[in-house]
Amino acid sequence: MEGCMQLTQHTDYGLRLLIVLTRLGGPIALPEFAAEQRLSYHHVAKVAQALVREGFIKSRRGRSGGVELARDPADISVGEVVRVLERGMQLADCAGCALQGDCNTSPLLAEALAAFLAVLDRTSLAEAARRRLPVVAG
Repeated sequence: MEGCMQLTQHTDYGLRLLIVLTRLGGPIALPEFAAEQRLSYHHVAKVAQALVREGFIKSRRGRSGGVELARDPADISVGEVVRVLERGMQLADCAGCALQGDCNTSPLLAEALAAFLAVLDRTSLAEAARRRLPVVAG
């Protein structure tokens, strides 16, 4: 869709990985995940590092290694993941705008973003994984 609000590829890949891990209920090797999803392994590895750093997943080395969830997926909201991976998320870049300080649009966009995140906050990874929503390549 042209001109639509869109999460970054980083967040898309992160949500995909977390939902796949939730559905599997166990570890997966990143190369296997990347191949199944037709994603760049190097990009997936960067996303996984961020998810490890933020405490969503843990990594194991060795033959039976891979990544797995570090927390119960019922206790992780999709909104929490999006907020962490989309740091500084905003709907418009108001820096340098001539209307700055006298803008009626900025509060509307802030309210819309809050409503968007509120919907995601109501959905856990466990619920998202059960819904079997199609994953659309971006």
